Formats: sequence, structure tokens, C-alpha cells
Amino acid sequence: MDRFSFIGAGNMAYAIICGMGSEGVTVYDKNPAQYEKFQGKVSVAQSIPEAVKSADYIVLSVKPQNFKEVLTEIRESAEDLNGKTFISIAAGVKISSICKTLGQDVAVIRTMPNTPLLIGKGVTAVSCNRLVTKEAFDKVKGVFEKTGMAFELPESEMNSVISATSSAPAYIYFFIDSIYKEAVKQGLENPQMLKAICEMVKGSADMVLSSGKTPEDLIKMVTSPNGTTEKAMQVLYGDGVDRSISKAMEACTKRAEELSGELD
Repeated sequence: MDRFSFIGAGNMAYAIICGMGSEGVTVYDKNPAQYEKFQGKVSVAQSIPEAVKSADYIVLSVKPQNFKEVLTEIRESAEDLNGKTFISIAAGVKISSICKTLGQDVAVIRTMPNTPLLIGKGVTAVSCNRLVTKEAFDKVKGVFEKTGMAFELPESEMNSVISATSSAPAYIYFFIDSIYKEAVKQGLENPQMLKAICEMVKGSADMVLSSGKTPEDLIKMVTSPNGTTEKAMQVLYGDGVDRSISKAMEACTKRAEELSGELD
């Protein structure tokens, strides 16, 4: 049985473990309080080197700013890394930077999940270096498919995809919040209003997936000449909402590139 160790036991690590099952899983976190949510269902390592030693797959589930410290500790422990596969879930951390900081070429799978993974509705982009076997890649991709959708990307696109799938849920929450607040302002205080708006968003997304039409086609379908939707869309286009989304995504990718440079 393949053994997984998670360095960092926060919410994302917890969601991944819940999806894959806790058998053969070890966790390490510098904050012991993080172990409470696992209710004794995982093994607990006393140190990072111990977590690495016990595993075939090491999931680096810490913030990008903590990678250098964690990887340096692994390198200085002189633990044999042959046959081990490292998995990163951090924004902006390049595969080459992980190998460089570890001081050797190792098998690395770089992933970029998003927070709906916490409810089994996640989207995760996955890439790897040449040292990762097909068996290992398929296994790890399968782990993320248990918490939603997983798809393969070349690593050159991993920073850009953050703005499209990983940070993007925040844009949708902002959109939902804005609609809800204006609905209340207009007197729609029904207790089911927020749920209704969320169901509208889910239904609209499902229409894109199932109708065979593009988002632009669907906008035209709901926009009657001189109707209510046309008046609303004229405001959105006039205010440059599409340009604001583009600028937000560009800023997101720029920050990912900055994070990529910080570990080098």
C-alpha cells in the first residue's frame, strides 16, 4: 500500500485526506491543534524528516512562504529521497525550485486546487516533471478526482490557471454577494433569497456545460431587444466589468509569478 505524508495539516490537507481515506496517511504540522480534526484516524509524525521517511508520497501543504524552510529541513536531514514523489498544492512554487532547494532532482507533481475541494466540488490542475512515473501521476490525479475535477496542464501554464480556477471562486463569491446585497436593497428580504441566487448561479453554469452553446450564445438567448436583461447588460458593458475581470486575473497571475521568484 502506498503511504502518504502531509506536511501541513490545514483545511486543504484535511479535505484531500477525507477524499482519499486516512489509511496509510501520516501528517505533520507545527501546530498540534491541527491534529484534532482527524480524530485519531491518521498517524502523526513528530518531525518533518520523520514524515518524509515514512512515505512514498509527500504532500507539501504549506504556504508558499514556508516552502524554503520546509524543504531546507528535508535536505539537511539527509533523508534518502529516491523513489519518493513530492506533491505541491501551493500557488506559484515551481517544480525546479523544489528540486533546487532540496539539492537534488526528485519526482515532483505540482497541483493547483481550489477551495470547493473542501466540499468535494473542487477543480485541480496537475503537472509533473519527467521523473514522475505514469503510475504515480495517475494515482495522484485520481486522489484529486475524488474531491472534484482534476485535469492535466503543462507546468508553463500553472501560474496562469490560478486566475482562472483557483483564485476565481472569490470572483464568484463577490458576484453572488453583490447580487444579494442589491436584492435586499430593493426589498427582496425573503429568507430563501441567497439560496435562490446561488441556485441561479449553479443552473447558469450547468447551462453552459450541457447546452452545447457558448457563454456569449447564452447571453444572447436571455437578452431580448429593449428588455430588462439588455438594460442590465448595457450597464455591465458600459462600466467595463469585463475589463475589470481581465485586470483582476492579470494581477493574480503577476502575483503568482512573484511567488515563483521568491523561492529561487
